[in-house]
Amino acid sequence: MLALGLCLSAVWGTAQGATCNVSSTGLAFGAYQPVTFAGKLTSADKTSTATVTVSCTGLLSQGGYSISLGAGSFGSGDRISTRYLNNNSNGGALMAYNIYTTAGYTTVWGNGASGSLLTGSAPLIPGSSTNTHTVYGRVPAGQTALRAGSYSDSLTMTISYSP
Repeated sequence: MLALGLCLSAVWGTAQGATCNVSSTGLAFGAYQPVTFAGKLTSADKTSTATVTVSCTGLLSQGGYSISLGAGSFGSGDRISTRYLNNNSNGGALMAYNIYTTAGYTTVWGNGASGSLLTGSAPLIPGSSTNTHTVYGRVPAGQTALRAGSYSDSLTMTISYSP
């Protein structure tokens, strides 16, 4: 059995006297069963959701923001079009996964060059404003070369605010 987890960390942004920060709940995919029985895969895609919260204070004008999600820490290539979870306890093959901005798992959340940005609008409210977004994680089925253990990755979100 494989345990899966993902931690999202944040980078804060400032604009014209405003401070915006982004935070997220983690993604927890649960147990992944990659074995086959009688020549048939018994696993299914593992999915999870996370809530991304944008909080801004001191806004001088209404504006939009974009949140990029950095590359994964493991694997080769751009590490955004396919991200990988690392087996922290037993090593071996990396587990492919990704994070999407759409419930249909069609738009990978990335840095704008690879994958799309998560975007929103911060309303001008005296004091502060808070917006939330749901993001969708998926570990594809059929990864049969994995060892038992606990898998994880850590990604960085960066918010850019434009009044």
